[in-house]
Amino acid sequence: MHEADWDRAQPAGLGAFGLDRRGFAGAGLAAFTLALLGREVAAAAPQKRMAARDWIERQGELARALKGGQIAPLQWMAEAERLAGEIEVAELMAEVGRSQITQQALPPTNDPRKSSIRFLDAEGAPRKLGYGAALFAFEPHNVITPHGHRHMVSSHLVVEGAFRVRNFDRLEDEEGAMIIRPTRDYIAAIGQLSAMTPDRDNIHWFVPSGGKAMTFDVIISGIDPGEADYDIEAIDPLGGTMLADGKIRAPKIGFEAASDKYTAAV
Repeated sequence: MHEADWDRAQPAGLGAFGLDRRGFAGAGLAAFTLALLGREVAAAAPQKRMAARDWIERQGELARALKGGQIAPLQWMAEAERLAGEIEVAELMAEVGRSQITQQALPPTNDPRKSSIRFLDAEGAPRKLGYGAALFAFEPHNVITPHGHRHMVSSHLVVEGAFRVRNFDRLEDEEGAMIIRPTRDYIAAIGQLSAMTPDRDNIHWFVPSGGKAMTFDVIISGIDPGEADYDIEAIDPLGGTMLADGKIRAPKIGFEAASDKYTAAV
């Protein structure tokens, strides 16, 4: 998730990380109306899955609404979670296969390899969607270590394998530490989505379960006008101090130290 050392990139196709278009199997709010989007979001499960290109565009509508202040982060999160049930993973990945893919250099830590995705329009030009899209390809030893975020939201759709996902709410910050509370600890399989916002599940931790795994990520930064686009800080919840009501004072640590401690065996 930290990109300071990922400064060498090369174009890559799906084959560069072991994928082909046939290689894939297969919210908190009851309902709300996004009038600015000109669409009514039903609480019931959809009768028909969305076409991948429409799903990709809907993500852009939500991103623009969030950054424009027309919906709150929790509304964005609820809709992102709902949309996960409206897309066939195989169809989405076929659309990814028709996109412009830039594979980043391997990071110096045990983070997964990132590939940036630029979806293309009918003329072959990059679509302006208002969000960043990426694939994170995990070898069995790769881990996204526990870390918190500012000024951004993100969603992570499992498109290969499975993950143990652990989340925490970021309650407050102290000098050199975050006060956090555990919220979720579960196995996410293909088609399941994990999302984070400033208000809920702000801290996440991903470990592949049982082999290689991959997520398709939607990343929306710069949601706080006048602030940096994003800020990401690694923490050490296992080395933290237990407080009242299930809270933890978790020290902030460097990403290299986090990578050394938070291996796939943890």
